[in-house]
Amino acid sequence: MNEHLKPILEASYAKRKDARDILEKHNYKLDDELSSKEAKVFVDADGTPNITVRGSKSVKDFLVSDPLLALGLQKYDPRQIETNNLIEKTKKKYNTEKVNLYGHSLAGSLIDNANTKGNITTFNKGVGLKDMFKKIPKRQTDIRTSGDLVSALSVTQRGKNKITLDNPDILKAHSLKHNL
Repeated sequence: MNEHLKPILEASYAKRKDARDILEKHNYKLDDELSSKEAKVFVDADGTPNITVRGSKSVKDFLVSDPLLALGLQKYDPRQIETNNLIEKTKKKYNTEKVNLYGHSLAGSLIDNANTKGNITTFNKGVGLKDMFKKIPKRQTDIRTSGDLVSALSVTQRGKNKITLDNPDILKAHSLKHNL
C-alpha cells in the first residue's frame, strides 16, 4: 500500500493552502490552476500528474451525488461530470494519458474505471446498484475496512487488487483517521 495514501486523501478534503502544505511534505507539487475544493491535482517527483478527489462533504454531495451513486445513475451526477472533465484537462495540460487517481468514499466511485492509463486507488469506495458484481481493472486497487457500510457492496466486485483492512467498528471504519 502507498505510504503516502493517507496524506494524499487528506489533501483532497483540505483547503488549497493546507493541501499544498500536506503534499509538499511528501515531495508533491500542487497544481493551483487545475485544483479545486473538490479535487487537488499534483505532480510527483517524476513529473507524473496525480488527482486526489474528495468524498462527500457538502449538502449537494449528500442530496445529489450520493443518491445518484446508490441508484446507479452516476452519469447524471455533476460531480462525476466535473471529475471526468478534470481528468481530461489534466491529461491535456501534462501531455500524457497516465494520470494517477485517488479517491475516498464517493470519490472512489467518481474515479472508478476512469479513462486513464495511470493507477487508480480507492479507499472505502461507495458502490451502488449499477456497480455490483463488476470486475475492477488491473490498474485499480480498492482498499476497504471490514466494518465500513459505504463500501459494503464492493465485496460483490471481482478483481485481484482488493485489500481489506480489519476494523469491525462501524462508527470508525469509514474514517481516514482511524484506518490508514
